[in-house]
Amino acid sequence: MISKTIHIAGNSNNLSQLIEKRITDRMLHTIVKKSEAEIIIYISSEDEKKIVFEKPTIIIRPWNEDIVAFNIKNCIELHIRDLLCADSDGKWGPTDIYEWIVSLNTDNLLNLEKYPARYWVPIKDVILLIENLIELPHFPTIVTDVCRRRPWIANDMFSELKLLWRRVNNAKFHQIDKNDLEVHTLPLTQVDFEINAPDLSDLHNLIKPINGHGWRPSTPLRISLMECLEKLIVS
Repeated sequence: MISKTIHIAGNSNNLSQLIEKRITDRMLHTIVKKSEAEIIIYISSEDEKKIVFEKPTIIIRPWNEDIVAFNIKNCIELHIRDLLCADSDGKWGPTDIYEWIVSLNTDNLLNLEKYPARYWVPIKDVILLIENLIELPHFPTIVTDVCRRRPWIANDMFSELKLLWRRVNNAKFHQIDKNDLEVHTLPLTQVDFEINAPDLSDLHNLIKPINGHGWRPSTPLRISLMECLEKLIVS
């Protein structure tokens, strides 16, 4: 691996901080000001009309159905779809997780039928993807979605979240029981998603020479949901 100088710009919730921390913790690449950087990582939730980069750039944007790609030369443009986070504003990820946790905490009823199936992608997998892309010797001009390959329906996700929420609350009040200690199989309703499945082949082929296996998110959804609960449940 070759050490590179990197500048992080744009706006995000905490994505830029997580990327910078990952880069800094590895002590391989160096975070520098823009004029000194070999690579730019640009994170933006805004629908900008015109944008220009003179250096190889990784552009990170939240996906939406009407997103218009920048298609900038020597830029890898990532549209992060269904980021698994508790986003109350719905800018970087759907508001689903936030609303579900609020519902569990307030004991309010939910209409889960209103939530579509999602291709949830954990934040940790996005960070690891950025790390892999930094290693590319040359940046192509490419635009791609970033998400999991199969969707999860709301009932399955909420069922798993409810189970974890119960464990967290029982642990808080020292009421852990046998059910909390059991290893439960993740719910997995079969969904016919082939027609609308995102095309991740370009992303897969892009990073396969770097990591050997291509785009294969590996963070368990259970871990990401626990992290969301930890952020929102007051101790």
